[in-house]
Order: sequence, then structure tokens, then C-alpha cells
Amino acid sequence: MKNIILLTGPGGAGKSTIAKLLVKKFGYTFLDGDREDTEFFPDGDQWLPENKERLAKVHEKILRRTKELVEQGKKVVVDYIIFGNYLEYFQKFKETFGEDLQITILFPSESEMIDRDFKRECWTTGADRIKAVRSEFENIRTEISLENFIDTSEETPEETIQKHFNTDH
Repeated sequence: MKNIILLTGPGGAGKSTIAKLLVKKFGYTFLDGDREDTEFFPDGDQWLPENKERLAKVHEKILRRTKELVEQGKKVVVDYIIFGNYLEYFQKFKETFGEDLQITILFPSESEMIDRDFKRECWTTGADRIKAVRSEFENIRTEISLENFIDTSEETPEETIQKHFNTDH
């Protein structure tokens, strides 16, 4: 596995669950992108077009924080939906971390994500936002590379880790 894993996807895709398993099983440091963007978006609305400049600042903050952790010798898993400017965000991470970066987009079926989101005990994304973000990812799927998308429908988090992450270390 790479030293930096950028784990993204729509709400309810399983990002936090998978990220926390990577921390537990392989010693990654967890970087919660949602927590990082709260400074700029205390009430949400990251996806609104008028918030593009603030969103870019969040992306820079997450990149900078990831870089700091890597410079401390840590392996990092970044858990973040991203909320737009996906290709630019991925490119900045690629330019910064090169071959040491793994981009993984968790992409279960729409119905699976909505069901998972509904069953959460914490905040929920909502079906409309899940559908919108899923559509945004779908639109850039070939530009990102199909191999970066993994369908975790009907998999337990443990099965996802075993099936989709190189665990030979």
C-alpha cells in the first residue's frame, strides 16, 4: 500500500469506516477532511458555486496538513468527499506525493449509499446530495481512471479492506 491514501466518494460510501480500519490495521494516521473544512464551512454548503474560492482554501489546507504529517514520517489516510474541483484536487495531491499516493473512490450503488447514510448514528448527507455527488464522480470517472473506483456494494468493511487494499505488508 502507498503511504498516502486519499479516500473519497459520496456520503454513505464508507470512507470513514474504511479509513478507521486502515488506521487500526496498518497504522495510518487519520485525517478527517470534514473536520478540516469546518473552519471555512461551519454550516456546510461546500458544494454551492459561490463557495468555490473558500473550497479551494479547504483543499489547500488538507493538502498542507497531509504534507505536514508525511514530513513527520507518518502514513496518512485522508477521508474527504471533496465537494467539487475533484480533478484539480487530485492533481495537486499527485504533484505533491507522486507514486506514494493512492486515490481510492469508494463507489457502492446509489441505493446502498442512501441506505448506509440513513442508518448512520451521526449526521447524514441525504439522498439528494448523495445522488448529486455520485453524478459528479460519474461524470469524471474516465478522467480519474476506472481502477481508482471500487464498488463496495454488499461488502463488509473488512471484506473491502481485504479485497481492495494490498495487505502484504
